Amino acid sequence: MIVNREELLQKLELIRPGLSPREIIEQSSSIIFKDGHAKTYNDEIACSIECKIGVEGAVQALPLITIISKLEEETIKINQGEGELLIRGKRRKAGIRMDHEILLPVDCVEIPEKWKKLKPEFTEAIRITQQCTSTDESRFELTCIHINKKFIEACDRFQFARYPIKIGIKNSALVRSSSIKHVVNLNMSEFSESEDWIHFRNELGLILSCRQYIEEYPNMDKFFDISGEAVSFPKGLKQAADKAEVFSIENTESNQVTVELSSKKIKITGKGSSGWYSEIKKFNYEGKPISFLISPKLLGEIINNYNKCEIARGVLKVDGESFTYITCLGEIDE
Repeated sequence: MIVNREELLQKLELIRPGLSPREIIEQSSSIIFKDGHAKTYNDEIACSIECKIGVEGAVQALPLITIISKLEEETIKINQGEGELLIRGKRRKAGIRMDHEILLPVDCVEIPEKWKKLKPEFTEAIRITQQCTSTDESRFELTCIHINKKFIEACDRFQFARYPIKIGIKNSALVRSSSIKHVVNLNMSEFSESEDWIHFRNELGLILSCRQYIEEYPNMDKFFDISGEAVSFPKGLKQAADKAEVFSIENTESNQVTVELSSKKIKITGKGSSGWYSEIKKFNYEGKPISFLISPKLLGEIINNYNKCEIARGVLKVDGESFTYITCLGEIDE
């Protein structure tokens, strides 16, 4: 079958979130072509998009996507060979091993029939809260985002964010941050629920399904009564955070910068495997020297939208119109 190369490449890139870098399930690093769709599945995420190329089987994703991206033709020819997927262009061709037997349980993810419109603010809520989730597997619930009927929230024991929003879900649930974070860049416009999954769909027809868990989440309501001394972050702190992130981003599991407050100044530091960066700004603060860790992007979000915060009882609190952020403060030895 002759297909448009760029359109095929776009579809294969869209279903990447469902791939597993380590094949924990057989064929979970493969793209499944079945029933006119391309699918991926890694037990936590399932992706599906219409993709009629006339073949059925499981093909290793990385070599397939890489070779198609390196071809230059507007159209390519796809055929199913003996144990391989054949790709032909002008005076060039490639064969990629293909398993005709599909072992990956892609059909265990039910495809919803009814969809609800997804509020545009949902993407912002996920973008903000996913920066406050933990990577500590011993506290499973803290690796998740809590999607409540009235709000979306996340906490890693040191920081917490809550975004008030009603999206119309039937039951509150937990979803792995590493799964649902993909909705931020995929322009999802609809959602649906099933017993074990929450599904999202965009205008291109991509369906991203994230496994959901019905488990208890810590009650964070008590933190909303906190009030204290109001302070304003100085201008230019966002730019300093951007520079610090050059190094902090190297910490893939915890991209955070250190913010230190002391008499009349605020210092931001980012450290990584290749180096570090720090910058000091003048700051209207007269209390004890304290510090906290925060995602540089989240810090930029706070500075751009609110700038002001409160310091009280060992925490820093930002109470904005769209979300609330709280982080623990540690004292610094002078």
